[in-house]
Amino acid sequence: MSSRSQRRVLSVPARCLSIRFVSGVVLGMAVVLPLSATSARAQSDDQAVIAVVNKFFEGMRTRDTALLRSTSVPSTVLQTAGGTAGVSEPMPIDQFIQRVGKGTGPGGTEVIKDPKVQSDGEMASLWAYFTYTRGGETQINHCGIDEFLLRKGPDGWKVFYVADTHRTQGCAPIAK
Repeated sequence: MSSRSQRRVLSVPARCLSIRFVSGVVLGMAVVLPLSATSARAQSDDQAVIAVVNKFFEGMRTRDTALLRSTSVPSTVLQTAGGTAGVSEPMPIDQFIQRVGKGTGPGGTEVIKDPKVQSDGEMASLWAYFTYTRGGETQINHCGIDEFLLRKGPDGWKVFYVADTHRTQGCAPIAK
């Protein structure tokens, strides 16, 4: 018998089952692959956002004004929630960077714990508990919550707004 005559012919129900199976696999891949690519992209964005915020803190710690500027857009403002007014006056990033740069000795160390990143396209937020230790000291000066808003542009993720809370009581150290 020729190879052609040995070919196995599936019954109609078996062919339908095979077509359904193959269709299901193809449809499943069409749904799962884009979702996994989106998930990987979101994970990559989350990691990039966390890296920018840590770079911001590194600029503070080393008093590196160029590094601080590289993490934010020129119109960035910083504010603190709390106090008698409920919220501090907005501080332009240039004023903050000048203050960090004018200091002497080591800069302060700010550390975050379990950052939560949420993003949608070109905007992301990072929310995390933080501790702050003044340069050259070992005791926590204050702690609270940091909230960073970032935008994604052609130059990557950049901070455009920073808000935080401050307290000096009940500050739990963050393990390194």
